[in-house]
Amino acid sequence: MYKSLEALTDPLIRIRLEGMYRELLDTDAMYKMLLQESVQYFHQLRNALPKEKQDAAFQYEDTQLSIQAITERSIYLQGFKDALYLFNELQSSSPA
Repeated sequence: MYKSLEALTDPLIRIRLEGMYRELLDTDAMYKMLLQESVQYFHQLRNALPKEKQDAAFQYEDTQLSIQAITERSIYLQGFKDALYLFNELQSSSPA
């Protein structure tokens, strides 16, 4: 059952997180500035490397993005579980 739940939630999580990132870009000037700076600094670092080391920088960035995606999914699912737990606790503690 867990695998089927995972298959159902993955697209929903991805869509929700993409929407949250778009919203952050539109509404949070600090987030947008830091994101732009991060990209700029990474390109500066990668371009400062010799050609034979630039591929390693690209692989590093790709690996970091993969780690971030796994972390985001895990955090989102844990938040969902926490909300369900809280909902159940509130339901069981409320007067009948």
